[in-house]
Amino acid sequence: MYIDILLLDFLGFPSCWWWWLLCSLGAFLLGWLLNWLFFTRGLKDQLALAISERDGYHAKFTNMEKDYMSLKYQHEQLQKERDSLKLALRNCESDKAVLNTKLQAKADSGGSVDPGIVVGGGLKGDAPKSRGGKIDYLALLGKDNLQIIEGVGPKISKLLTAGGFSTWAAVAGAKYDDLKKVLDDAGPKYRIHDPKSWPKQAELANTGQWTELINYQKFLDTGRENKGDFDTPSKVEKLIAKLMGYSNNPEDLKIIEGVGPKIEQLMKDAGIKTWADVAASSIERLQEILEKAGDRYRLADPTTWPKQADLAASGKWDDLKEYQDYLSGGKSPK
Repeated sequence: MYIDILLLDFLGFPSCWWWWLLCSLGAFLLGWLLNWLFFTRGLKDQLALAISERDGYHAKFTNMEKDYMSLKYQHEQLQKERDSLKLALRNCESDKAVLNTKLQAKADSGGSVDPGIVVGGGLKGDAPKSRGGKIDYLALLGKDNLQIIEGVGPKISKLLTAGGFSTWAAVAGAKYDDLKKVLDDAGPKYRIHDPKSWPKQAELANTGQWTELINYQKFLDTGRENKGDFDTPSKVEKLIAKLMGYSNNPEDLKIIEGVGPKIEQLMKDAGIKTWADVAASSIERLQEILEKAGDRYRLADPTTWPKQADLAASGKWDDLKEYQDYLSGGKSPK
């Protein structure tokens, strides 16, 4: 005990306690400082890494944005090129229609063309051919049938007749304001219709220019000019198809000889839903669909289906009928 007292006294603790306190505080501050330095350096390293990753992502985003703008520009250029090609195609189809008319006129006896008979060639500009290469539009559609005019249905046809425009010639010679008055007087339901193209359509029908009428209607939408897409069949073609016993529904695959309701559903389940889809499908693809469905469908022969579908999608109804007459159960005769 005395030794402990002497030791503490020797160290000066009773008289120098503040020195001990300073040493302890210094050690604490030194430890805290060292810890702060190491911790701060770690944070700086992490911060530098985060900044580096941020810069990397920013560079990638910038490159992606540049790629997007480049692709957007290319898309706009392709759209312009597509519009230019569609316009060129429109002009070509018009020239083709004129040439077809001239050729037919030259081929006919006396160099004249029956105003109700025109050579055709399908959806892309001409009406479907009938046997002998001609089709009698007047016999099929009826003289002065106002409903062949794009934008004119049964009710508007009755309104026009009641208003004194009961023939193609009368509509062809009518003024826009006179036709619009007939619609306006019938009420709000009919005021939204635009009869601007009706006189021209009626004139083409009245003069037997069916090919030109079909071409013109492809660029109409409910009778409005420059609204069509050129791919949708004209109203005249739709009426001809209906009169010849074919469906106007491009999803009715049953018009293909050899395709019944069950096979139709098999193809639709496989993503082949329209005539155009069938026309674009390979025979191997169609055969694969049938084989996967089981033995009862493997006997079906899809060899002629794409051609039949192409004729339907192209509006070549008479060609389709002639081809189907040649087939036997949807198969080419041996």
